[in-house]
Amino acid sequence: MQKIFWLVILAALFCPAALAEKGEVVKRVSGCDYYMVNAPSGYAILEWYGDYDPDKDDSIKGNFKVYGMHTFFVGPNDEETRAYVEDWGLDKDSALESLSDKCD
Repeated sequence: MQKIFWLVILAALFCPAALAEKGEVVKRVSGCDYYMVNAPSGYAILEWYGDYDPDKDDSIKGNFKVYGMHTFFVGPNDEETRAYVEDWGLDKDSALESLSDKCD
């Protein structure tokens, strides 16, 4: 039983897909590197840092529930993008306010 417990812990630590969620880019402000994602864990605010540049209505997969820099996969071809999770678990109004603050 203890071996199974440690295998699950190791899988979660070393396999980002184990923590991945699928969301949708719901708001993108022209000229701003921040965007808003609707995910099962709530709305998240991400800051784009390179590779594929997501756009509104793109599907996006990754770990939205941990602050910091992550690799995400966007669209039907799973294009890689790098983004910093600035905030997560927000309701829609809080996420819109946060995005507005960052993109003004």
